[in-house]
Amino acid sequence: MYHDLTWSFVFANTEAKAELDALPPDARASFEAFGLERVREPYIRHIEGRIWEMRLRGMDGIALALSATTTAQAHRGGGMSRKLIPVEGSFAAWRTDPEYVEAYNALEDEFSLAAAVIEARAYAGLTQEQLAERMHTTQAVIARLESGRGKPSTRTLERLAAATGMRLRIAFEPAPAR
Repeated sequence: MYHDLTWSFVFANTEAKAELDALPPDARASFEAFGLERVREPYIRHIEGRIWEMRLRGMDGIALALSATTTAQAHRGGGMSRKLIPVEGSFAAWRTDPEYVEAYNALEDEFSLAAAVIEARAYAGLTQEQLAERMHTTQAVIARLESGRGKPSTRTLERLAAATGMRLRIAFEPAPAR
């Protein structure tokens, strides 16, 4: 499964970096907030071969990007002569923008719930279609849960827990001081 891979995101050139840097703060925040090591559908989707589609969602809509995969060995001299640009530098620069920080912080609850849903499905070793079948719903409903769009009911979360062999636990914690 692709989720067992270790991901490292780099820009192939300054033009590619500039395009991502030009996205609205909330779209860029969705890219960082979810965490590259946990990126899965619906945020990234395998097209074919080494080509992948990335979806970055913000208030103004969804930005789509195509990316190509390569191995770490290729970066160490196996034919790639250009210097690749690590994404972490962009994250650091974005975090100096108050609008970006606000957008990033606003996504925390949304992405933690989406991440928990994806992790439960991955733990159970299920595809979205298989989970949908176990929950007596559609794959589109599972995709919405995993995208963070919408707020599932407690009943839906209980069904998801049962379908993945997990136990639902809801907790409250103090809100951070503003």
